[in-house]
Amino acid sequence: MKNKATNEDFILIQKAKNGDKKAFEIVMMKYYPRVHSALYAFTKSYEDAEDLTQQAFIKSWTALESFRGDSSFYTWVYRIAINLAKNFVSSSGYKKSRKSDSLDDTYFEISSQSSLESDILHDDSMQKINSYIKELPESLRTSFVLRESEGKSYEEIAEITNTPVGTVRSRIFRARESVLEYLSKEFLDG
Repeated sequence: MKNKATNEDFILIQKAKNGDKKAFEIVMMKYYPRVHSALYAFTKSYEDAEDLTQQAFIKSWTALESFRGDSSFYTWVYRIAINLAKNFVSSSGYKKSRKSDSLDDTYFEISSQSSLESDILHDDSMQKINSYIKELPESLRTSFVLRESEGKSYEEIAEITNTPVGTVRSRIFRARESVLEYLSKEFLDG
C-alpha cells in the first residue's frame, strides 16, 4: 500500500515538475491536513499553523525542481514546514504576539466539566510546562515535540531532522529528563 502511494506521489510530482499545477494540488491536498496538524502541535496556534502550512506548500512548489526523491514528498515538505516553524517561533514577532495574548482568549478555553478552580490550575500548569518546553534548546525541543506531540517514530524524526537515530534517542531522553526535573521542582517541591 505504501509503495502504491509512493508511486502515485512520484507520478504526480513528475507531472508537477513539468508544470502541471493540478498534479501538485492533488499532492498538496493529500498532505495539507498532516502538515497543518504538525505545525499546530509545534506552534499551539491554529492561525499560525495555517499561515505556516500555506508558506510550506508555496515554498515546496517554488523549490519543486530541487526535490530529488531521496525521501517521500511528505517528509520533504514536512522538513520545509518544520524549518519555517522553527524560524517563526524564534522570531521576535512571534514572541511579542505570545506575550500579548489576552486573558479573554484564555477564559473561553475553560471547560465546564470540572470546577473552575481546578481548570484554572490545570491551564496554568499546562502553560508553565509548555513555556518550559519552548525554552529547551531547539534540537531537544524539536525531537521531543515530534515524538511526544506528533507520535513520530525515532526513524521518522531522524529523517526529518537529518540526524542519526542514536542522536534522536539521546535528545528525546535528555528532553524528557529535563521536563521531568522541571516538573519535580515546580510542582512537587513547590
